[in-house]
Amino acid sequence: MKITERLWRYRSRSLAQAMVYLVFLLLFISTGVFAFFNFIKLKEEITELNIKQVRNLVMAYSETLDGDSIEVDFQRREKNVYYNKWDTVIDSLLKKTRVKYFYVMNASYDDSIEVYVSARDHAGKSRFLEKMSIKDFDIDIIKKLKNKSETNISKIDYYPDYGGWLIYSYEAIKNSKGKVVAFAGVDKEMFDVYSDMKKIGANLLFASVLFLAIVSLLIIYLIKKIFISPISRIIVAADNFNLLNVSFKDLDLTHIKEYDALIESFRKMERKINYAMKKSFTDELTKLNNRYFFTLSMENILKPVKKEKTIAFFIIDLDSFKLINDKHGHEKGDFVLKNTGIILKQVFGDMPGVVVRLGGDEFAVCLDDIAGRQIVEDKCKIFKEELSQITYAQDKTGVSASVGIIITKFSEVAPIYTEIFSAADTNLYKVKAKGKNGYLITEI
Repeated sequence: MKITERLWRYRSRSLAQAMVYLVFLLLFISTGVFAFFNFIKLKEEITELNIKQVRNLVMAYSETLDGDSIEVDFQRREKNVYYNKWDTVIDSLLKKTRVKYFYVMNASYDDSIEVYVSARDHAGKSRFLEKMSIKDFDIDIIKKLKNKSETNISKIDYYPDYGGWLIYSYEAIKNSKGKVVAFAGVDKEMFDVYSDMKKIGANLLFASVLFLAIVSLLIIYLIKKIFISPISRIIVAADNFNLLNVSFKDLDLTHIKEYDALIESFRKMERKINYAMKKSFTDELTKLNNRYFFTLSMENILKPVKKEKTIAFFIIDLDSFKLINDKHGHEKGDFVLKNTGIILKQVFGDMPGVVVRLGGDEFAVCLDDIAGRQIVEDKCKIFKEELSQITYAQDKTGVSASVGIIITKFSEVAPIYTEIFSAADTNLYKVKAKGKNGYLITEI
């Protein structure tokens, strides 16, 4: 793996993690705050709703009572004819609601308050004129009712003896002269309500966590899709950039303005580099590529691959070229070199690979991913025949060449360029040693 790619992957992971952690933290905080305030708001609304319910119940019941009759009953220590009706109504209301106590009490008190009518959800009905401890009632509210500063007061307080939070509401009961002779009251425990609230809170927390998880996964996907993946693709294209091989042109646009502008900038840079390098890669005389280009091309050809491929490597040396220059002049020598370049393009140019002039009268060819040895044999025969047709003197003497060829197969373990070159060069000199004008193929 290339160093830049390793560094990029390390950095991209860090960038992705930082963005994910930041977004997740913000989401966690916002979701937690949202859930907390919604829970508090819901709790307040439910509490207010219960207070209103208790108030309405005590107001509705007190309207059925007669203050004069209740006052006489307290004075005579007896029940009037309406008592059983009021008792039945209070029982019915208690059963239909989730209240703890429903009662009517004497507004006059010393150290205790007398019960007129009462119903309790857990201990049955209390007796008429039963005395209750003054500590069980809110004396401040009773005083306000008696001095007529308030006619109805509702509160919520914490009473450990009654299981926790308790909502209570008092309604003044007046006689025909306007005197407060008694008060009706309703007590409702909030234990069950708050227990239900805890369940609602748990459900809200679960929904918030589920929402947080879904949104986090979506954001992680979007971060990878929008930020990390495009940058990674650009880095890979840059790592794979090879002079005169397209890399950024084949890179798809991301449809994100800034990234696409960056890709276009890379494409322009690539075109400028390729134009400049193409001129420096070209042999001016033969118009073939030069040795430097051949070295770069071989780096690309000799990259490891998953599927096995076969390459053929040629080193070509014109026979007796120095004699042509010495006897017929450099103009004829250049003529031979130019035509050799044309023939090489004609013979090998239809196949994937590279054809170059290494320098002087030496040329090289590398055919990439060939079918087998036979295609190499055929190309050598055609090249030899075409080369013999070049005439540079009056006697129409043709040109010949000695060729050393190496055929090798590889996949994930690629051969070394210098070793292939050396082996092909050895074959070339074996051909020259045997009289030139031929080729030698070795498979390794």
